[in-house]
Parts: sequence; C-alpha cells; structure tokens
Amino acid sequence: MKPQAESKDAPIRADLRRIVLDRIVRGELAPGTRIKESRLAEELGTSRTPLREALINLEQEGFVRSELAHGFTVEPLSGREMRETYPILWTLEVLALRSSGNAVYALLTELSTINTALANALEAEERLRLDTQWHETLLSRCPNRRLNGLISSLRAVVRRYEHLFMSDAEIVVESVRQHQQIIEALQARNVESAAHILTENWRVGMELLLIRLGEP
Repeated sequence: MKPQAESKDAPIRADLRRIVLDRIVRGELAPGTRIKESRLAEELGTSRTPLREALINLEQEGFVRSELAHGFTVEPLSGREMRETYPILWTLEVLALRSSGNAVYALLTELSTINTALANALEAEERLRLDTQWHETLLSRCPNRRLNGLISSLRAVVRRYEHLFMSDAEIVVESVRQHQQIIEALQARNVESAAHILTENWRVGMELLLIRLGEP
C-alpha cells in the first residue's frame, strides 16, 4: 500500500507541534483522552509520520504520554505539576523584573492599556492572549536572554492551566486587580513591592486553580 500523500497545503512539520499543542490547550484534545492519530492526521491534512514526530516532541515536553499498543494520550491536568511549576515560574519572573532596571518604567502606559483590554475581554482565549502579553511586556526589558528563554518554556507548560484560569470571569477580575497594583507600585518606583505582588498574582492563581481541580 502506498503511503498517504500529503496535500500541498498540509502543515509543515514545525507547525504540526504548534497546531496539536493549541488543540490541547483549548481542550479540543481533552486531558486524559486517547489521540486517534489516523483521524487527527486526516483533519490536519498530513500523514501519520510527521504527526507522530510532533506527538513525540510533545511527549518530551510533558503534554502527552505514550503507552505500548495504546498510542498517545493527553496528559491529565495535575495538581502536582502545578505545585512544581508555578513557584519556579513566579521566582524567575520576579528575577527578570528585578533585572530590568529603570527601563521597566517606560512600559507603564502599555501595561495599563493591555490590562484594560484584559478586563473587558469576554473569551477565555482572548483573555489568555492578553494576560500573556501583559506578563511578556512587563519583563520585556530584562536583558538576560537565558532567563527569558526559561520563562518562555515554563509558560508553555502552564498554558493549558492558564486557559482554564481565564475561563473563570471572577478569577480574571482578581488577576486584573493585581496587575493594576503592580503598575501602581512601579509608578511609585517600588520594584520590591511590585515583585511581591507579582509573586502573589501567580500564587493566588495557582491556589484557585487547584481548588477548581479538586486539589486544594
């Protein structure tokens, strides 16, 4: 039997990982469900070989798992993963903020604009995009490229948890409030206060999500 031919519009291999990850984050590939490779490959207009390569990459990153004779399964949401990852992420973000120096003060107007848009956003995906943009903007003056890379990789790990977070309007209101407090602390040139609130922003979010997952 000849291998399935890919259409000229099929996603390139580098894009497949991003596309599948996006489906996991959105919940289209739900936590704990088995991935039907043939059906997914058909939906994406690709063959199983590059799809399997993308799934292997995602397994290495902790988003899926493979079992002999059972294929790939989306990793369940895990309280343990949150407790292990979130404290590292907020510690690194605080370090990046402290490393930004006076350059961070030029970002206050932009941070306020993004936070206002976040407060008014209605869809979880748009809230997630704006919240990510807010944090990336806050730390955009950090000169440490290795630190920035570590933060980016950890954000990818917690992204599906953050999507769940952003689906709850009441939780988003609290996050917007904390963002505003960080902006006000920076307006007062109090980086240490801003760093403390940034830690609380992540910690409170983690605790509220753990409650939603039934793991307080």
